[in-house]
Amino acid sequence: MDNNKIGKFIAVLRKKKGLTQKELGDKLFVTDKAVSKWERGLSLPDIAILEKLALELDTDIYHILQIEKKNDIDVEKIIREERLKMKKQVNRKILIICFLLFLFVGFILFKFVSFGYQVYPIRYTHNTNKLIHFGVPKYSFWFQNVEDSYSFKSFRGSSVLKHEMRNYLNTLDKLSCNHTSYYYDSLADITFVDYQVQGNLFYHTLTYSVRNGNYCNTLQVEEYTNKLGSISAPKNLYAEDSLLHIYLDPSLKVKDHVNEWTIVLYVYYQTQLIEESKGTFEINGNELTYYRTTISKQDEELDIPTISNFIIKDQKLILEDNYLDQYEKSIILK
Repeated sequence: MDNNKIGKFIAVLRKKKGLTQKELGDKLFVTDKAVSKWERGLSLPDIAILEKLALELDTDIYHILQIEKKNDIDVEKIIREERLKMKKQVNRKILIICFLLFLFVGFILFKFVSFGYQVYPIRYTHNTNKLIHFGVPKYSFWFQNVEDSYSFKSFRGSSVLKHEMRNYLNTLDKLSCNHTSYYYDSLADITFVDYQVQGNLFYHTLTYSVRNGNYCNTLQVEEYTNKLGSISAPKNLYAEDSLLHIYLDPSLKVKDHVNEWTIVLYVYYQTQLIEESKGTFEINGNELTYYRTTISKQDEELDIPTISNFIIKDQKLILEDNYLDQYEKSIILK
């Protein structure tokens, strides 16, 4: 039987009788929604209702069901079989909908739920050769490397990928310089200077940018070199016909992956050593501050401060609060 044809036939007969779905339903003691389902081929009336339906529409069961009238036809069996077939069809649709819903929910979970990251060892070969590690969000693929840039692909969502990369970076030490924070792996002696996730609806590219060593150290060396010139070159008194001779020798040591800037200072008047000291220094803006930690030689008439400040100008050092003014009014080291 064709349920759609049966439904259309019922609708034609109902309209011929001038009845609405509600009016026909009232006569049969069913709702208009039940009548609507019959006419759309979504269900069939019960055998008891079917007989009354045929009576109200001035026809018989066989015409409604569009089957040939025979003595040995079991109408109830036919209806039962049709209902079973319709139930199977409905169950099949429900299974398909559930399967599609399962796929959709799985897709959403895969895209937007965090699964954590895995730590991958990778060879870092740009200007060196050593083993470093990356926290890569799970289910990433297609690794690529160009110099200091390492990237991966992923089908997962941008926000969750950033979250997992950030979780890994937060396990590392933090560096702050130039008003920026970086992530430092002290075991591998490498700095993550940037991370980003870029892509489109289908996949994203995860990128780590790294630098060998402590990146803040590197930036500091660049800054100090730009302001002082060569770090290994001593600074001497810039004055003609002066009886005062000054040798300020800056140097750099790296201790526990951190820059340590030191100075050794010798001051002679004629041939007499009137100061020999050493200590550390730092540069802030255009000022160099020298912190004396040891004064091994000091003239009795000389009051040597523990801290001396120099103005930096054109890679020259101009001494503020000149404690040597009895020997030279202006101390400029070049």
